[in-house]
Amino acid sequence: MILARVQYRMFLFLFCVLSFLKGSAKKYEINLSDSSQISLLTCSSGDELYSIFGHSAIRVSDPKRNLDIVFNYGTFDFYDPNFYPNFVRGHLNYILSISPYRDFKQAYVEEGRWIWEQRLNINLDEKQHLFDSLFINYRPENRCYRYDFFGDNCATRIRDVFVKTIHREITFDYSSFKQGESFRQLLMPNLAHKPWAKLGINLLLGLPADRVASPWEYMYLPEHLQASFQYSSLLSDSVKLPFTQQSKVILKGKQSSDQNVWGSPLQIFIVILMVASFLSYRDFKRGVKSLWFDRILLILFGLLGVLFTFLWAGTAHRSMVWNFNLLWANPFHLIVVFFLSMKKIRRWVQTYLSVNLIVLLALLITWPFLPQALPWVIYPVIMAMAMRLCIITHFFQWLRKVMQ
Repeated sequence: MILARVQYRMFLFLFCVLSFLKGSAKKYEINLSDSSQISLLTCSSGDELYSIFGHSAIRVSDPKRNLDIVFNYGTFDFYDPNFYPNFVRGHLNYILSISPYRDFKQAYVEEGRWIWEQRLNINLDEKQHLFDSLFINYRPENRCYRYDFFGDNCATRIRDVFVKTIHREITFDYSSFKQGESFRQLLMPNLAHKPWAKLGINLLLGLPADRVASPWEYMYLPEHLQASFQYSSLLSDSVKLPFTQQSKVILKGKQSSDQNVWGSPLQIFIVILMVASFLSYRDFKRGVKSLWFDRILLILFGLLGVLFTFLWAGTAHRSMVWNFNLLWANPFHLIVVFFLSMKKIRRWVQTYLSVNLIVLLALLITWPFLPQALPWVIYPVIMAMAMRLCIITHFFQWLRKVMQ
């Protein structure tokens, strides 16, 4: 989903946009010729987080009209003074933009990304209807929409506009889909070689992401929209015709780079677990407490808890509510950390930490059975926190007395 750079280099294209801005007619004085083509463009994933899941757009070309433009539902106004607050709170409006095809393609050339084109087998009336509908959608009062990652994005908008404007019935082909996967599971192939992005997204997504998606909903990802279009059909007078007329690669990209400067999350978390194990063994033997390490863990867990709580209660991100990661990332840790003392821990703090220890132990045991798929990669760091809480609450001493 790339920020389009609109340059009006063609007189006809400029005339079209100006005619639209005047808003003097419901339809536009551009009649597509019999040489016109409408295509679905599918772009590969990029190295940046915003482009990691690829992109979809619609290309309209007509050599007789000297027309070759791209309708792009994946743009946004980066220069909006409220861009960052709106982005964080889930109030960011995405925009339908129009750009010359060569400018759209050049942006992907510079990023080294692939573009696939599927020319669609629709008649001239359907092409004209779709073309007019896209320009109506481009009106200032229509072009903005509230982005929803799973339900309303650059791919779903394209799917919906084809269904609404094509006169004949489109029968989508889902044979290439692996049925029964959740929204979260559908994301994983794109994140396989990006462990830190995979961890971050898995932590931020709440329970709604674990709902099994219907084949129709699979098309929120550009790659699944492309796969569905490939073998879909049009029903015309009881005769099925292929929806896609021709498929080809129009831009060959390069292999995306997968560099992890800080190592993988699992490596880092195993090191944390090893440090926690060493400190816990030493503290148990010597009867001391390494509270400096405990404070670091509590602060980190507490900050994550604040983030998860904010995304749930303070934003419009519908996929980030009911986040089970709050079972281990408790925002109240940030309060308790100030009451940890080398001399004596207050009774209520002791009770609070004991309850959290019980929750963590229960979480570690029931991990595979939870309705939300928590990332296994954080299992070592949860074990590290549980181990440290055992030391703070004297759990090992209590357990030894019980067993005697």
